[in-house]
Amino acid sequence: MRRAGGARRRHTALALAGVVAALGMSALAQPATAQQPLNGHSVTVSTLSVTPSTPVPSEQPAPLTVVLQLTNTTDQSLPSVTIGADRGNPINTQTALDNAIKNPQPPDPSLVRRITTKKPVTTSLGPRGTAVVEFRTSSELPVDQGVCVCHDAIYPLYFTVHSAGADGSDTTIGAGQTYVPAFKDKPAPVQVSWVWPIVDRPHRLTSDTVFTDEELAASIAGGRLDRVLAVVEKVGRTVPMTLVIDPELIDELAVMSDGYRVEHAGKVVTGSGSAAARAWLARLRAILDAAPNLQLAFTPPSDPDVESLTRNGLGWTSALSQPAQTRVTAALGGRAPENDIAWPADEALSDDTLTALVRQGTHTVILNDSALPSGSNQSPSANALGAVQTPAGVAYAAVTSRSIQRYVAPVLSVGGTGLAQLPQLVSEVAIRAAEDITTSRFVVIAPPREIDPSVDVAARAISDTARAYWATPLTLGQAVGGTVQPADHGQLVPPGGAAAALSPLTITAAQNLSRVVPALKTMLVNPADATDLLGSLPTAVQRAESSAWRTDHATGDAFASRLNDAITSIESAVRIVKPSTGTYTLASSNSPLPITVENRLSVPVVVRIRVSAAGGLPGFTATDIGLQRIEPGIKVPLHIPTHVERTGRFLVQAVLMTPSGEPVGAPVSLSVHSTALGTIGVIITVVAGAVLALALLIRFARRWRGRQKVGAVAEVVDDPVAVP
Repeated sequence: MRRAGGARRRHTALALAGVVAALGMSALAQPATAQQPLNGHSVTVSTLSVTPSTPVPSEQPAPLTVVLQLTNTTDQSLPSVTIGADRGNPINTQTALDNAIKNPQPPDPSLVRRITTKKPVTTSLGPRGTAVVEFRTSSELPVDQGVCVCHDAIYPLYFTVHSAGADGSDTTIGAGQTYVPAFKDKPAPVQVSWVWPIVDRPHRLTSDTVFTDEELAASIAGGRLDRVLAVVEKVGRTVPMTLVIDPELIDELAVMSDGYRVEHAGKVVTGSGSAAARAWLARLRAILDAAPNLQLAFTPPSDPDVESLTRNGLGWTSALSQPAQTRVTAALGGRAPENDIAWPADEALSDDTLTALVRQGTHTVILNDSALPSGSNQSPSANALGAVQTPAGVAYAAVTSRSIQRYVAPVLSVGGTGLAQLPQLVSEVAIRAAEDITTSRFVVIAPPREIDPSVDVAARAISDTARAYWATPLTLGQAVGGTVQPADHGQLVPPGGAAAALSPLTITAAQNLSRVVPALKTMLVNPADATDLLGSLPTAVQRAESSAWRTDHATGDAFASRLNDAITSIESAVRIVKPSTGTYTLASSNSPLPITVENRLSVPVVVRIRVSAAGGLPGFTATDIGLQRIEPGIKVPLHIPTHVERTGRFLVQAVLMTPSGEPVGAPVSLSVHSTALGTIGVIITVVAGAVLALALLIRFARRWRGRQKVGAVAEVVDDPVAVP
């Protein structure tokens, strides 16, 4: 019985094991997950470059190469894919181009034209893999192969990725689109003005020869400013451009060239960038010598945020100090750049700021098409030059276009989209010619002022937009000088409230500095003393107002705080000394108030002292003793005539003033103890004495009358009575 039961159990176990094994084999025979069917989004297609950007009309085939990047978005291998291409619907309006870029669509079947190649373009893609392929074709006037240059338009080039099934079926698994301008007829050229910024944030504060950091040395030796200049070196000989330069930057480099010092870890050490500064300036002079068509224009020193300043009642200067002017002129090989072109931050400003600029000599201002929207009768592609009337005169506005500008920074910048979006940038400029090949249009292109360019890409972008078959370059000066006819761009729209601006702390510091620095000059006896003592403080104020601090509030606030500290240290060196006892005692109604003024500066100063009762309390006045000269390094006791009409202890405030009437430092509170009777006290005393005297007289009179009455009664009593 036991043997039979055991056998049955063994049989059951073997049967179960067989079932499990069978199920396991079945599971192995099935795929872990079913593959998703391929569709039109299985592969993404990105354009890496199009060469040339514009096919030139030719009776002979001209090479046209498009480099594409394919990315497999699936988990399955694609061992054999083929890339085909079609020329899409020709585009000849700004609106149609913007729509095509925003929403790429397959070509219209009635207009599509197959783009052929000498041999099929194929590749393979692993799961989630990427491949780069070159689609080589040609362009020529009407033929049956390549890209037919049959219109004056922007051509969309529409690429499709195909996968062949085992049964011979063809599945489109991806698509992408790029653009090329093509003109079968020579158009009136688009006139293109490139504005190229050579600016940087300030690297000095109150001293011309002491720098706050070594970032500028790194920037000119392989960094951003090295690349900015390299772009000019590559294209400046063939493309007239307008270079907008901050003279503060050139002065910094001139100072660096002769030796400078740098603040580092609480110490001031010798700078290391002198050789690099000399080399950079030599390169700049060399390209200016080799490219006379480059226009030079200066920003105001330190490129101040003029809109923030005007909005807060502040001004700025366009002039350099005489030493700085000498250094800058020498650094530029004797050249004197123009000061009549203004480039406000974000290309936007208010009417008041524009008026202030025109009063300072601005003739041309660079604005965007949000600040100056097109007039009611102008198309979006109207000439990018408009006349704006101000109370100070007419200014010409060079107006940038949003449709163009949105591609400038991505294409030109290190780490940007580069050549991948160059076709869009080129097409947005070329559409001006495609809309009307008989009329020349003018455009302005301006990268961000802090641009860090990819040199080769930026140089190609400038050349492909300004020296193309359909374009010609010119400077802003040439455009405003009569080459371009201004168009109506409507009324100036002020910047919105959300626009970037200097921080409140920086503005407050600038307001304080702009008030105090001129006042301190009036306190100093000799003009030479003002130069020695204040140094470059007036220049430092503008350094604290730089446009660079609009997006870097922390550094800007640090600059402003340090300037406030510098001003405070000067103000605190000339002060009113408090008495050791803490109290002044005045024994009479016209006792002078002794006040001691100390001058710890190395130069004499002229000050005025104003004394008044705290809170305007009546009963105390002080006489102005006029301007007082205080020699350096001494304490001078002064006696302020006063008039006191009260007794007791009270507070007065003493303020040191500059000759211009500005306070030097904070008011000093002084405790005054008066033991003198003032006019009111005297009157009260006299009246009280008179009342007392009158009372005594009345009492004496009453007593005298009373005595008289007593005497009369006594006489009556003593008189003998007659007896009849």
